[in-house]
Amino acid sequence: MVNKFLSYISLMLIALVTTIFAVLVMLAIPIFGKRIFFPFAKLWSQILLIVSRIEVLEIMNEEIDITKSYVYIPNHSSLFDIPVLLSRMKGNTRIMYKEELEEIPIFGWCLKMSPFISVKREDKENSLEGFRQALNAINSSDSIIIFPEGTRSEDGSLGIFKKGAFLLAMKSGKEIIPVVIKGTNNLMSKGNFTLNSGKVSIEYLPIINTKNNPDITVASLLNNIRGLMLDKLSK
Repeated sequence: MVNKFLSYISLMLIALVTTIFAVLVMLAIPIFGKRIFFPFAKLWSQILLIVSRIEVLEIMNEEIDITKSYVYIPNHSSLFDIPVLLSRMKGNTRIMYKEELEEIPIFGWCLKMSPFISVKREDKENSLEGFRQALNAINSSDSIIIFPEGTRSEDGSLGIFKKGAFLLAMKSGKEIIPVVIKGTNNLMSKGNFTLNSGKVSIEYLPIINTKNNPDITVASLLNNIRGLMLDKLSK
């Protein structure tokens, strides 16, 4: 009973904080430009984790250069994957998201104004435009987060990967950082609106460079990264 009450309070606080931040961002972007969104998004994520009583253990990769942009490829099993990731990103980082999220009042309107990249997955022309935006974002020094599963896993297991993230990385020539997130499925799984507090971990795997490597294909890259992530998730 106590846990359900705390979950309810946390969800109410999340809704309040998100609404306040969305309104502030929509007021700030016309004045300061879209890049003001990044510090707001990071602060929003950090506050969400605090009010949700979520502790994040970050396992760093010392090879990561915070002055460079990367293609981050994480697993996806909870809505909390996004604030966990954004709370730890060191530079400006964009996320590719499904266009339907823009229909959410206030939050969706804010998202539409943001530098994040919307993709209508069933629309090939729209998906191609999202791909072009992602390439432009990386070329303008922003990193990109792409969930290769395309949607959240229902049971926390690693789903089937789509090729887009790997094609993007190879086309851009940017380095890839696979990211393994553990524990978020226990906080709030797909289809479940009960929030649990707890600990999660985020681990950055070794950087993969696809540039000037003729032996790497989209398929081999996909299979290699999925294998690395499966191995980490099994431990």
